[in-house]
Amino acid sequence: MLYVIGLAHRAQTRLHGVEPNDAQKKFSSCLSSTVETVRPAFIAEEFSEEALAEISQDSIAKEIAFESGIQHKFCDPNSDERHAIGYRDYVSIFMGLNEELSEEERRRKARAIEICRYFPLREEFWLEQLKEFHGEDGVFICGDGHIEGFTRRLDANHISFAIAERGIGLTPEDAGFDEAVQYLREHPELANWETR
Repeated sequence: MLYVIGLAHRAQTRLHGVEPNDAQKKFSSCLSSTVETVRPAFIAEEFSEEALAEISQDSIAKEIAFESGIQHKFCDPNSDERHAIGYRDYVSIFMGLNEELSEEERRRKARAIEICRYFPLREEFWLEQLKEFHGEDGVFICGDGHIEGFTRRLDANHISFAIAERGIGLTPEDAGFDEAVQYLREHPELANWETR
């Protein structure tokens, strides 16, 4: 069984030696409680060593895994791996949209394209990373916006899962994701949008 935790990424890491904020405390408490309850063989997360180095922060999940004697794995592709799988992020999509749209609509459209065309590439990459744990109970931590897509992939691959928690650390400022999903509903043709 894979126990999935959805969060805002700012709750997932912390500055070394700095007291955790409320979202980080909530995530830490949730993960510790999940570990105590289900005794997983591993903890995996949507993050990479490269990304942690870029922001000079520590992985809370990795710390808890170490303290609990549980294997930890970063599952997100680094920049070379993203290039290899053809991943484009929000910023590169946004910059490539030179249509006559308002900046706000360009933002929503870029995020919608990333969600429908590129999130699946990363989510498939995560599944590949998790193959080494086949048949073992574990915890997977990802951005809350991936919950629906990732759990559909788990279902399609006959991987049992349960949502341990979601929405950790989300704030009203995170509404941009919901706006992008709504934009995608209003513009289903974006699912066929081609890289330019």
